[in-house]
Amino acid sequence: MENVHIDIEKIVKHWIDTSDDDFNTMLILYNSKSYHWALFMGHITIERLLKAYYVKNKGVHAPFTHNLYRLAEYYNNG
Repeated sequence: MENVHIDIEKIVKHWIDTSDDDFNTMLILYNSKSYHWALFMGHITIERLLKAYYVKNKGVHAPFTHNLYRLAEYYNNG
């Protein structure tokens, strides 16, 4: 496989920006008492931040998973 250069800062910015949008959506849903959807958006918010951290520190694309526990394991294993 060819060694492909990726723009780390651009990818990290993407994950953080979309996380910010999802956080705002979560607050709107929470304030409208749609708690199950607010919880879902909270999960997505955390997932995106963990992926931003992963990309920033590893220099590669984040793994394709929605499992926060697994993403946190990547975080702890530096």
